[in-house]
Amino acid sequence: MDKKTLKHIAELSRIELTDKELEEFTPQMETILDSAKKLQEVDTSNVSPMKRHISFDDLREDIAQDSLSQGDVLKNANYKENGYIKVYGKIFGSIEES
Repeated sequence: MDKKTLKHIAELSRIELTDKELEEFTPQMETILDSAKKLQEVDTSNVSPMKRHISFDDLREDIAQDSLSQGDVLKNANYKENGYIKVYGKIFGSIEES
């Protein structure tokens, strides 16, 4: 793992890393990847897969209920536009009040 690869992964994840963070996280990521490689070397041929049986009896009953009205959904939203909740963040960009 090098800084260039970590920076690329961060960009794909839409995470901004400073040069200092790249310097700090690169060896940490290397350690994590080395640990994962060691797990792949473990002989698991005699180990049974873990599984949990889930019965449909364990699930709650699916009961139709009235949903919230559009007004009730929007009444606590800080930003709304054209009957929808307006979202913002790194993925969507900054919010602009109209």
